Amino acid sequence: MLFFKKKEKVNFSFMDIGLTADVHSHILPGVDDGSPDAEESVAILEALHERGVRKVIFTPHVSRSMFPNKADDLKVRFTEFVAGLPESLRSDMRFHLASEYMVDEFFAADGDRLCWPDGKHILIEMSYYERSREIRDTIFNLQMDGFQPVLAHPERYVFYQKVVNKKHGVAELDDFVNAGCALQLNVMSLTGAYGEPSMAIVRWLLDHDMYSFIGTDVHSRRQIDHFSGFQITSAQMDKVRQLARQNETIFG
Repeated sequence: MLFFKKKEKVNFSFMDIGLTADVHSHILPGVDDGSPDAEESVAILEALHERGVRKVIFTPHVSRSMFPNKADDLKVRFTEFVAGLPESLRSDMRFHLASEYMVDEFFAADGDRLCWPDGKHILIEMSYYERSREIRDTIFNLQMDGFQPVLAHPERYVFYQKVVNKKHGVAELDDFVNAGCALQLNVMSLTGAYGEPSMAIVRWLLDHDMYSFIGTDVHSRRQIDHFSGFQITSAQMDKVRQLARQNETIFG
């Protein structure tokens, strides 16, 4: 007789995380590929509020080639948007403006850095399809300047998905963490939406405690409805909850 190990039922969703502080979002309207207008942005915030989120960091993309946003312009847009929010949101939520910076050949030349509320952590990313040649130097230089780099959604980079190893994970990500770079997990990545190679990275990084934060990376209201059916174990879910608690430390 053959005996098969019963597969653990996957039924976790966004509400199970206990996320109260979101460190990565594209809610500021009309500045990147996220929310196109204030109406959509308000709908996103209302949906997050209904699900227990009370603190939100807006992290619009900054890249010279696609989204050449300037810090001063983003600050004006942010101030105007928050001032126009319904009182029900402004009175019960905290908002902060940062950015998600593309690490490319232009990154070092950009000036004013918009960081997370602690004034230290700075969110960076690469192209999904091509590894940045500047990534290692950028991590080092940011630390020399007194910043704490946070690499957004490492599980989504296709070039890492091609080399993920069940025994050793992705060697370069291990190097980044050892070098002092934090890693940020996307909520949507837990659903398996980006394929099994992406899930293999998620599971490896969770199992080895290599993530430091979790963010929605939300771009639209509709996206939030798909934050369910997480492809992870109960033990891994416990670690996701720990990341949500770690988010709170950024706000002091």
